[in-house]
Amino acid sequence: MKHLSPLCSAARRALLGACLGALALACAHADAQDYPSQPIRIVVPFAPGGTTDLLARLVADGLRTRLGQPVVVDNKAGAGGNIGAAEVARAAPNGYTLLLATPGPLAINQYTYSSISYDAEKQFAAISNIAMVPNVLLASPQSGLKTVAAVLARAQAAPGKLNYGSAGMGSTSHLAGELLKSQGKVSITHIPYRGIAPAMNDLVAGQIDLLIDNLPTAMPMIESGKAVALGVTVKNRTATLPGVPAIAELLPGYEVGSWFGLVAPAGTPAPVIHKLAAALDDFLKQDSTRERIAKMGASADGGSPEKFAALIKAEQAKFRDIVKRANIRVE
Repeated sequence: MKHLSPLCSAARRALLGACLGALALACAHADAQDYPSQPIRIVVPFAPGGTTDLLARLVADGLRTRLGQPVVVDNKAGAGGNIGAAEVARAAPNGYTLLLATPGPLAINQYTYSSISYDAEKQFAAISNIAMVPNVLLASPQSGLKTVAAVLARAQAAPGKLNYGSAGMGSTSHLAGELLKSQGKVSITHIPYRGIAPAMNDLVAGQIDLLIDNLPTAMPMIESGKAVALGVTVKNRTATLPGVPAIAELLPGYEVGSWFGLVAPAGTPAPVIHKLAAALDDFLKQDSTRERIAKMGASADGGSPEKFAALIKAEQAKFRDIVKRANIRVE
């Protein structure tokens, strides 16, 4: 019996590999053509009623009309978004379980928690970003602070005397405050709360001096005069508060916003990912959609999976550096 030469064996293995690859690609395209053939679930890793939940329900309706299947929203709150994110990370990579992702579970928690049960860098595939939401630096009217420059001047004159509240350790509002302290070279005491609502109550009552919050939830307090808007945390002024400067005007390079996008479990076929991204992008391009998102104090985004993946990667690097400098740990 003749033995195949090593060269022939290698050629056969290469040919077999190419055939298997072509078969896998053909199956993936077939899956995309049939997709979706059953309801899609969007996991929101926070409680109902917040910006994440509202955007998820808006998107669910838009995808339903474009994909022809029910799209349900499932709130799985807890551990700063880690519980919901872990569930999606473990889900079958078939496009039927998605995560409404935010900076916490995808770009912050892996650096602030001692351990989490998923790998934020490896276990998700980006689909598309839905919206960008600026944060805003607020002052209590009782504090007498009217500008970011006044905050920095007072903090320099009396290090540690001023304080700021946040939605909790490791939240974007906390990290935005730490970046302000770092770039402004000042000491301001951080007071973490269990959620933004109790922090806002204390700001209005004058129990804390400053608070950093998502602009959509802060707007009612700003409009009623119960909180003073000092600066937005994105690089440019926003249409919602055109008279309020960006903190970056005083501290160049300062930027900490919030984003809300869709991701799937890693391994979801690329054609399925791109089909979802195309449907979402089409929805976000509609004037009616953009107007509804603008009324929330956010700006519609959209775009390709590659664009969103690049955003997530950049945010991971930025927040990793902030956490390391401030030595932030969540128990």
